[in-house]
Amino acid sequence: MKRSVLTSAIVGLAAGGAAFAGSAAVASTSGDSDHHGTTALVGRAVLPAQTYRPGSAPSGAFFTASDRTTARINGIPVPDTGPALPAQPVQGFSALIPTQTRGEYWALSDNGYGARGNSADFELFVHRVRPHLATDGAAPGTVDVLGGFGLSDPHHKISWKIVCDPTGGTNLPPFSFNALPTTPPTLCGLAADRRLTGFDFDLESVQIARDGTFWFGEEFGPFLVHSDARGVLLEAPIPVPGARSPQNPFLDVAHAERPTVNSSKGLEGLGLSPDRRTLYPLLEGAVTGDDPRDLRVYRFDIDRRAFRGYDFYRLELPATVVNTSVLLLADGSPAYPGDTPPPANLGKNAIGELTVLNSDEAVVIERDNGGDYPNAPRFRKVFRVGLTGHGKGHVLPKAPLIDLMAIPDPDHTGQDGDYFRFPYATIESIFPTGDRNLLLVDDNNFPFSNGRSFSAGGAPGNGLAADPNEFIDVHVNPGLEVDRRILRAPA
Repeated sequence: MKRSVLTSAIVGLAAGGAAFAGSAAVASTSGDSDHHGTTALVGRAVLPAQTYRPGSAPSGAFFTASDRTTARINGIPVPDTGPALPAQPVQGFSALIPTQTRGEYWALSDNGYGARGNSADFELFVHRVRPHLATDGAAPGTVDVLGGFGLSDPHHKISWKIVCDPTGGTNLPPFSFNALPTTPPTLCGLAADRRLTGFDFDLESVQIARDGTFWFGEEFGPFLVHSDARGVLLEAPIPVPGARSPQNPFLDVAHAERPTVNSSKGLEGLGLSPDRRTLYPLLEGAVTGDDPRDLRVYRFDIDRRAFRGYDFYRLELPATVVNTSVLLLADGSPAYPGDTPPPANLGKNAIGELTVLNSDEAVVIERDNGGDYPNAPRFRKVFRVGLTGHGKGHVLPKAPLIDLMAIPDPDHTGQDGDYFRFPYATIESIFPTGDRNLLLVDDNNFPFSNGRSFSAGGAPGNGLAADPNEFIDVHVNPGLEVDRRILRAPA
């Protein structure tokens, strides 16, 4: 039955129809363009890699020697010790949602520098941005960074120890990567503020509920994290049923409890229904016991604070599964002696984001594990996905929408030939700007990723450069059947 649902959806879309489009109100905006009925790159804007928050604390003091070497290879001069960067970088965006102002977006920075250990002096932050998309010879346009807010927990909703309050709360599990800094970094400010860092959470996605509060999808738990519009946590982080990563603060290592999702493979995507009552959290890695090709798409009832089952997004190649054989305790000994690594053929593909289009459909970014030197990117696509499973464990129907490695570019907006490549290692933001246009942004993993320069022939010592944040506007055909309620934040 699952196979027939999937097949019928793909056949329907190939025939030119929205096979699983429902009765959502179609949004059409003056920005939508016909572009001769074809998929095409129609706009581009770039935020330079070395963009920092004015007046913010230095960052990168916990970079390893290898981190510093990679930064230098990418053209970022860093010292051998101490803070590697002069301030808080705006950094790569892992989610993008509209504000109440047309053309402006909330852009969520990733957790910092890719791991818990090196991100303890990176403040979790949501930026307000305005990309000035340009086309043909005027591209790329610029991106305005208009402020934003950091996340904090002054009301002690978090029950475990955090970087800016290392004495309050319970201890983290005794893994080697859970050692807190001996001294809180400069960004912490007053102890009572309890600002949150990339050591504490790995936020990857964000949505705004009907009441104007923010919901975040998080990977370390994984958790759903709820804050007000200033970033102050409103309640304890909400665990995801059946999913615990090695960084989960409640993992009972002493009694040999094993994590069920791999590190940094928690909630990567987070969709929101048009009525803003249901969240669709999507894992990036497979849960132990599930088919390794299948990622759980949960349904979460915001009003009742309750998960309502899950369905599966099926990848083109298998996802990462948890590898307990590499987990070490603080003393360097194996946490799970005798465990063996998973098969080497796993971990080929991952998702970057899930964004709802209407009550029946979403779009999902899927990619392979290449992108940075020396691993060339091969697979980056946007799929149109039916939300037809109702949380009963079905494989959701999907069909290809955009090949991000070969976007037609008749106006040469991308300056990359007739077909524009979006070759970044991680592409984690996608949002419709109307019924026929999708806005995408990469997570640049600053200062470690170099996908753009590598794709143009760069190599260490010869042209590699740290990736920027690149916004692209892609016109798609057929139309997206976008529900107009998702195009603006609630008043």
